[in-house]
Amino acid sequence: IQADVEDMYNRNTAGTQIALFDNGVFRSGYFAVGFANGALDFITENEGNPYPEIGPEPVKRIEGELRFVRAFAYYWLAKVYLPVFPSDEKLIPFRTTQAQNFDEAVTSELASANDIYDLIVSDLVLAKSLLPERYDGSLHPEPYADGRANRFAAAALLAKVYFQMGRYDEAQAELDFVIEQNGGDYDLSEDPIEAFNKTGVDRGQEVIWYYTLWTGDGLGGASSNWKHPGRFSWYNGSERRAGDASENQNRFMVASDTFLQQVGWMDGSMNETPEALLDKRYTQLYLRFEPSSSAVNPEPRDGFNTTRPYVWNNKYYRAGDRITNLPILRLADMYLLRAIIRADLGSAPNLAGAREDLNVVRNRAGIGDFPGTDGDLANAIHLERFKEMAFEGDRLYYLQGNRMDIPAGDRGGSGVSWDSPYFSQVPDFEVQINRGFSQ
Repeated sequence: IQADVEDMYNRNTAGTQIALFDNGVFRSGYFAVGFANGALDFITENEGNPYPEIGPEPVKRIEGELRFVRAFAYYWLAKVYLPVFPSDEKLIPFRTTQAQNFDEAVTSELASANDIYDLIVSDLVLAKSLLPERYDGSLHPEPYADGRANRFAAAALLAKVYFQMGRYDEAQAELDFVIEQNGGDYDLSEDPIEAFNKTGVDRGQEVIWYYTLWTGDGLGGASSNWKHPGRFSWYNGSERRAGDASENQNRFMVASDTFLQQVGWMDGSMNETPEALLDKRYTQLYLRFEPSSSAVNPEPRDGFNTTRPYVWNNKYYRAGDRITNLPILRLADMYLLRAIIRADLGSAPNLAGAREDLNVVRNRAGIGDFPGTDGDLANAIHLERFKEMAFEGDRLYYLQGNRMDIPAGDRGGSGVSWDSPYFSQVPDFEVQINRGFSQ
């Protein structure tokens, strides 16, 4: 599985089928799609009112959540297993209803990025119209208070989808709604770490939607649940069990030299810059490890002796292993998406708006307003996003959404085109059993 990460980073595709974390994205994605389809079919079969005793209103919220979940699952399936949008190459199973028998279960038509993105947009537009803006204890069941999608989550995800599709005006309209009309539910008033150190029903003030781990899976309780994004431990510098950095012996993913130098956190000799020491994201969400011979914060990997410093991501597990809420949609993401859309429009009002959005994020990080010119604004937004969203699975898809080529980074050599046909292959077990692949 380690090879998945290395092959992806190094763009090694020759003779290799990238399994992408043992095809966990494929399995869990269609697992979610299947459950959503079954429940949506049930609602449709009962004309939107399957429980007359409670009326149709609660069902609307449930349908909104189901459509949101299906959209989110297909969003990641499309990004991982399909070419960049737009593409009409049909490559992955297309399920919008639950199979009724064995033949249907092992036969499905295939979908392209164009097909999948159209469905995602349709689901999210409807979800936004069905979901409430926030939890109301007098109207909603208590579990709805804990990490469940609301109207702003649907709009935030829809904005990201529109951005990926190059529909920037529509993306901005959704971003305006999330940022300007959330009634004070979301803002950047807290330090960056507050998005990553919560459990239970608590959330950081900027977190629009998060994945809950503390509740367990309903089978063996929280202590034995499978709701545990173990792969995130690979991207984390320490604190997997909310302990000391030296407790972690098996993390191997570090921030690249290219990233650290490009964003201005390290100089050419890998010394921390004054800006890095001012930036709360760096001081709160990263750890710098000195060479193993150093007595100060040495590299903790057993048997991995280094002669130079490394910087590790430290965003995850900040409230404890298996109980830390995982933020998925954050307001800083929304501000920076709107900033680059405004900057690219280029007019004076839009440039001013882009600068204002950028400065909201910068000031939360403690580094003050952007001092550069409008000509440097777009690049400043790109770099700010690089810092803000690192290790959150964002970089590749942000570049593709901007139609920007993917640079070489620490790989050396040349980069690759933003629309390069680099994506994971559908797992063999699906190809072998699904008759749709042979039709």
